[in-house]
Amino acid sequence: MAADRQAVLSWLADLAATIIQDVDDLADVSARISVATDLDAVAFATEGLTLMRVIAESVTLAADFDRISVPAAATGETRNAIAIMVSMGLAIAGCRAEWRSRPMARNARSRVSAAGDDGAAAADTLGGDGADLYSWLTAVTAVACRLISDMAANAAPVIRVSTGISLPSTVLAYQLYGDAKRAGELVDLADSSTPMVMPTLFDALAS
Repeated sequence: MAADRQAVLSWLADLAATIIQDVDDLADVSARISVATDLDAVAFATEGLTLMRVIAESVTLAADFDRISVPAAATGETRNAIAIMVSMGLAIAGCRAEWRSRPMARNARSRVSAAGDDGAAAADTLGGDGADLYSWLTAVTAVACRLISDMAANAAPVIRVSTGISLPSTVLAYQLYGDAKRAGELVDLADSSTPMVMPTLFDALAS
């Protein structure tokens, strides 16, 4: 049984609408998705990978990187098709996203590696027809992991901050970095829902 084309295209359309910020790129991707159903099997597979590449190349934020994943509801050949696209997409997106800390970059590398294994396993189910795809995905994943490792080495380490009393994020940002405008990243990294009353113990970038 072949992959459900509508499910694959709907998944791509949702990703594109969320991640692609350039109006022209989004219009082009949307137009191509709308006619992709009528392509033959080989052309459809190629177009799916191409569309995934465009989406992945639009990633700049960690949140967008996190959005590229295999839907929990996907099964069988539909899941395999999406897993292959996710493995390529994360390999590209992982090298384009801005990783503010070493732990974030390392987590991204782990996710790219795991997705690469998943995509390669999906390609392996294609037998001889998937041999070249398997080799290509494996190579792309390896290169991406090396590049993200380099990014991790250059990213700021994370420190544990203890204040004793709850303070506003702007005050803490000024005390830590001399820049109150960095309060937002403090809130994000600490995963705090109360920026005016930050936790007394939280993680922050060292610099």
